[in-house]
This record gives sequence, structure tokens and C-alpha cells, in this order.
Amino acid sequence: MIKKIFRILICLLSLLFIVWFIAPAVLYRVLNIGNIVGVLICVFLIFRFGTEKLYNSFKEKLFKNKVGKVVYRILTVLACICLAYAVIISSLMAFFGIKAPTSPSDNTAVVLGAQVKPWGPSALLWQRIHAAEKYLGENPDAVAVVTGGKGDDEIMSEAQCMYENMVKDGVKADRIIKEDKATNTKENIEFSYKIIKDKKLCPDIAIVTDSYHQFRARIIARKQGVTDDISAVNTQNGFIGLVCYPTYFVREWLAIPVELLK
Repeated sequence: MIKKIFRILICLLSLLFIVWFIAPAVLYRVLNIGNIVGVLICVFLIFRFGTEKLYNSFKEKLFKNKVGKVVYRILTVLACICLAYAVIISSLMAFFGIKAPTSPSDNTAVVLGAQVKPWGPSALLWQRIHAAEKYLGENPDAVAVVTGGKGDDEIMSEAQCMYENMVKDGVKADRIIKEDKATNTKENIEFSYKIIKDKKLCPDIAIVTDSYHQFRARIIARKQGVTDDISAVNTQNGFIGLVCYPTYFVREWLAIPVELLK
């Protein structure tokens, strides 16, 4: 009975997450490796725990020959390794996603860019703008470097967009420094840290981005030579952020080892 309840719960959760992974693609045209891998994992779990007879039949066919047995055992080991990896990486992402700066703090905020829409900041960029404004409001001695260049489909650079909206919201212009050449997270941090050193700002940085992105951002920062303290300023996820969260979270699982191997 307990085993049956467990299988039902796994299947229900998998169905829920399938909807959750598909929703960003349907509602916001957000389709990336995170959606795809997330859906595939959920489909596998439903096959494994929701179709026991079919799964056992498949297993029996494999076990009819030695090659099938070896394949099954290899797949089982790989599944265990992937599960262990997901648990470890998720734990690290959670840990570094909550490393908040001490208060009060003069850590220089490095605000990572996100897409600019024809009508202004995307939802993701708005969240980073608001998080940076809150940090600067709570820490009057801190300044921010807003970083992000202009993509082919953007009406202005991400840095300029953040600058204009933060000033419009009441942040003093002399507390915001623009870095408008970066095209990815590596360049965001590399170029921003150069500005921090050149202008002799506080070398301790507070990276303003989404919580799931903090661990990879920290890895990149260390690889770019940031030896001073690195803290996290996380965005507050609105409805769009909540819908897209699992997709981006799973994408980070895959992006982190790629970053480590570069």
C-alpha cells in the first residue's frame, strides 16, 4: 500500500512539473535546454513508477541476454550518479543563493543584465533593477555597476536601460556606473570588476541576479580573478519568475559543469 501511494505521488508530481516546464514555452516563448531536460526527466519518472507492468516487461526483455543486463546496470548507475549530482548541485545553488551581504554594507553591487524588450525592461530585468534599488536603499554607501551590452533585438543596451529606470525611480545618478559592452555573464563580471578596480571602488562585490544563478556567477567571478568577498543580492520572483523558475534551475544544472570545464 505504501509503495503504491509513493508511486502515485511521484506520478502526480511529475505531471505537475511537466505542466510547469511547458508553461514558460507556451506563455512566454521561453524554450531552452532546461524545459526539454525537465520534461524528459518527468516522462521517465512516470514510465518508471506509473507503468509498472510495462517497465517490468521492458526490464525482463533486457535481462534475457548478457548485453541487456549490462546495459540495464549501466543505466541504473548513470541514473544514480545523475540523481546524486542534482542533489549536490541544487544544495550548492541554494547555499550560495542565500549568502547575503552583511548589513550595513558598502559592497559594490554588480547588476547582471537581461533582455530589453521594445517597450522597456523584460520581467527578468525589472526584477534585477528592483533588487539593486532595494540594496542601494538599504546601503547608502554602496554604488552599483549595471552591466550588459545591446543585443541585435534590443532597443538600447541593458546597462542603459537599467540606468535610466533606476534614476527614474529615484536612485542618484552618481551611484550608478554603466558597463555597456558585455555580451554574457563572463563579460558582465570581467568588465565590471575592471571598472571597480580602475575607479578604486570597494572590491567586495554583491552580485545582483536570480538565486539559482548565483552559484555559476560566483564560479565565473573566481575564474575572472575576483579574490575579494562575493555576496548575493537575489531578485524577488514575480509570477513570470515563478513560472520560469524550474526551467532556469534545471538549465543551471547543465551550465555549471560546462563552466567548470572551460
